[in-house]
Amino acid sequence: METVDKRHYTYTFSKVQQDFDFKFEAAGFKSAEYEIEIVNRPSLAFFDVNLNYPNYLNKPNESMKNVGNLTVPEGTAIDWDFNVTDTDSIVMVFEGDGKRYYAEKKLLGGGFDLSRRVKTSGTYKVFLKNQYASNSDGISFFLNVVPDKHPQLSLEQYKDSTLYNFMVLGGNIADDYGISKLAIFYKVLRDGKPSTQNYASINLPINPTQTIQSFYKQWNLDSLKLSPADKIEYFVQVWDNDGVNGAKSTRSQVMNYAVPDKREIDKEIDNSIDKAEAQIEKTLEKAQKLRKEIAALESRLKNKKELDFQDKKVAEELIKKKEELMNEIKQMQEQNQNLNEKQQRFNEQKPENQQKMDALQKMMNELMDPEAQKMYDELKKMLEQNPEDNKMLEQMERIKNKEKNAEKELERMKELFKKLQLDQNMDKAIKELENQAEKEEKLAEKNEQTEKKPDNSAEKQKENEANKKEQEKLSKEFDDLKKDLKEAEKMNEEMKNSEKMDMDKEQQEDISEDQKDSEKQMDKGDNKSASEKQKRAARKMRNLAQKLAAAKQQQESKQNEENMDDLRDILENLVTVSFDQERLMKDFRGINPSDPRFIKLSQDQIKLQDDAKVIEDSLYALSKRVLQIETFVTREMNNMKDHMTDAVKLIKERKLAMTTSKQQFAMTSMNNLALLLSDVLKQMQQNQQMMAGSGSGKGKSKGKQKSMGEAQKELNEQMGKTMQKGSKGQGGISEQLAKMAREQAALRKMLQGFLDSSKGTEKGRKLGDEIKDMMKKMEETETDLVNKRINPEMMKRQQELLTRLLESEKAMKEQEEDQKRKAETARQAFERKAPPQFQQYVKDKQKQTELLRTVPPNLNPYYKRQVDNYFKQIN
Repeated sequence: METVDKRHYTYTFSKVQQDFDFKFEAAGFKSAEYEIEIVNRPSLAFFDVNLNYPNYLNKPNESMKNVGNLTVPEGTAIDWDFNVTDTDSIVMVFEGDGKRYYAEKKLLGGGFDLSRRVKTSGTYKVFLKNQYASNSDGISFFLNVVPDKHPQLSLEQYKDSTLYNFMVLGGNIADDYGISKLAIFYKVLRDGKPSTQNYASINLPINPTQTIQSFYKQWNLDSLKLSPADKIEYFVQVWDNDGVNGAKSTRSQVMNYAVPDKREIDKEIDNSIDKAEAQIEKTLEKAQKLRKEIAALESRLKNKKELDFQDKKVAEELIKKKEELMNEIKQMQEQNQNLNEKQQRFNEQKPENQQKMDALQKMMNELMDPEAQKMYDELKKMLEQNPEDNKMLEQMERIKNKEKNAEKELERMKELFKKLQLDQNMDKAIKELENQAEKEEKLAEKNEQTEKKPDNSAEKQKENEANKKEQEKLSKEFDDLKKDLKEAEKMNEEMKNSEKMDMDKEQQEDISEDQKDSEKQMDKGDNKSASEKQKRAARKMRNLAQKLAAAKQQQESKQNEENMDDLRDILENLVTVSFDQERLMKDFRGINPSDPRFIKLSQDQIKLQDDAKVIEDSLYALSKRVLQIETFVTREMNNMKDHMTDAVKLIKERKLAMTTSKQQFAMTSMNNLALLLSDVLKQMQQNQQMMAGSGSGKGKSKGKQKSMGEAQKELNEQMGKTMQKGSKGQGGISEQLAKMAREQAALRKMLQGFLDSSKGTEKGRKLGDEIKDMMKKMEETETDLVNKRINPEMMKRQQELLTRLLESEKAMKEQEEDQKRKAETARQAFERKAPPQFQQYVKDKQKQTELLRTVPPNLNPYYKRQVDNYFKQIN
């Protein structure tokens, strides 16, 4: 031992590892034994960590050994299971918490357990302690808690700038764990004014388990009934599936989809009219150029025995130019269709104008003639097979005639298009005059109310200023209307064979003067005088509207009378030519080419051909004014002309058998043409009667026209009453029976008319036999009535006839409605066709779906994230 002083000594036991005894000994003396007992510090042997992830992650729980530094999703419940020695307690402290968490001692095994749901990152420490010691610095670990991020949203859009009827929204949405909802929120601001209404919503389909996905919505806005100057305020919002803090959302910026005001819409329509007219002109020019080049090649081939390389090359170029022309025709169809739909959408259309629009569109669609395409296909084959020169020449002639007819149709469309636009502009101007008159009257009433307010009051001054601004706006609108009337007058002057229209410019200037005077009176504060001027302007507007409408109707009526007279002349000449052709055909049968009469008959055939040319020119001129003359009418005319031309050629070649055949074909075409033109004349007469009725000033509607079923039911009832009178011996029924026979005959003719009009159609095929049988029954009834045979047996037949007629009418109606639905569906499909860049979103979604089928559902999160990133790249 080391001496400290005379009385104190020290000794140090180094590195004591176990218990031991010791005693002191000095100068022969020994002390008692002392014991040193070793006390162990608390010790952590090992520990397990059990990670229980939130349910919404759909992630399997995990267990780890001796891993203290952890990275876990927010909301994970962590269970620490400590295995220790010489430890009485365990305390855990989490950074930023300030609390001490005591682990619970297990009843079995002597370990400690602590569970906690974590939401924030930070260092945490584990402190072990027993009655003798503790690890004062603790054991440090880092806990990295990954929060559930907000969802991501990218948005692209396409807005319909033609009809303002739909919008396409597309883009991508993403979240670290999944999407729970995606929706569009919107509200309509009428006339662009702020709205206090709540947002309505439209939910969009999503895949909740896919973390990155695209979306696509073609939003039909028809149900919102948007008018000019209306606006939609909207945004897109996406929610994640956060099961810990509640679903979080991200939304796009608030966007607007505005329908232009009426003035802008009118400008757009005018622009569409200019484009459509320019496209018709462009297509016509290309058709004329193609026809001239075909004629040039035909002329060139007449002087050659066989085709050379240059001839083939020119023919191939013509085929290419025909394809280019077809593309121009398609563009013309689409532009006219767009124009029609825009005019229907924003301008109220009269039924007769709507019919003209439909007829003109139909004419354009019929320009895509399959027969013409077949001729070009045959020409292409000929060029590949080195044809004989005469066959090539014949084919070129057929194609030239076909193109000449197409050129005529385009010239006709050009004139009809201009006439239709003039009619629509006049109708629109007349309607606008009536609307402006109503606005002036309402403003006059406001001025009268303002006049009653106390002078120099703030309220009166405010109202007077508002009324003045309103009058300035109305004056500007009337100035625009005067420009429209001037443009309509110019269009009318450019029309062929049109009469001058009196737009009453003096009346127009009087209206403008009254409007200006009303503004001056309001400046002076004289609202009463201003109101009188406004009322006078309104009366003049209504007067001008009536005058223009009457002038337009009178001009149309006069033009229709002239057109009907022209058509009657054409029909009369056509019938004459038909009889002459029939006579000639009989004369040519059995005649010998050496017969002296042969030359005279040949000359007669040539004269008939010249007469037919006059009819053709007259019909073509008339067709430029009459839309009811459809394309198949002019095609039948061309068939007649072709047969007569062939007949003349065959006469020159002395092929008489074939000549009479062509004459027969020509006569058949004449008869068909006569029937078609007779129908057109009937339609024109009906239209003229309707115009006369509407312009008579009576203003009384004749009511809804009875259906055939209703008319037959009334007739049956009359028959039943007449039969009862006869059984009671009452006289005077002969005249009644004759009248009923005439009425039954009229119904039978109506059925015959339906049968004729539906020939070749699906409706005609389905109901043809049934209608023929009903007509036979009606004819039996007419015979019975004429012969005064009215009895219970006939009445039974009439009741059966009524039942069948009602069923047939129902079938006709259902079929017409189905056709209308199909037409409307086709129209909507056309007007709502999304642009190619947005259609790509649909393809991307389909691609994702197909690829997901190959991805195992049990991939761990890392690989799932790689798949999602891949989808993001292809999008």
